[in-house]
Amino acid sequence: MKKIFLILFLSTLFFACEEDKAKDPAPELAAQVAGTYKVTELNVDGTNKPLNGAAITVLLDKFSAEVVTAKMKLKLGGVSEPDEDLGTLNLKNAGSTGIDIYEGTEKVGSVRSNKLNIFVVFDGQEIEMIADKQ
Repeated sequence: MKKIFLILFLSTLFFACEEDKAKDPAPELAAQVAGTYKVTELNVDGTNKPLNGAAITVLLDKFSAEVVTAKMKLKLGGVSEPDEDLGTLNLKNAGSTGIDIYEGTEKVGSVRSNKLNIFVVFDGQEIEMIADKQ
């Protein structure tokens, strides 16, 4: 009788551990996208513009589970320009297409496979930056 209880006890432990592994929550959206991204491509009104020695980085820091704060750093000819505060950005899971980035209710970018795309309209020009996570 003791052997039966031992087998039942061990099998219960085994299956209980298996269920816990299956229920591990996915990392928070902000934790998935937080980091430093180096801009590799700049498009203005659909035309690829060379960076010509400019180094642009975008820093995304976790603020809450679905919100990040963003800053842009620019170096021209090795000289650092003042950081540009991009404010807080909201994140939404877009399923297989990655994570969408919103400023308020307007979609301004996305992150997929450690690649950041940001698109904005500035002074009447459509600007898109494509960056890789460092």
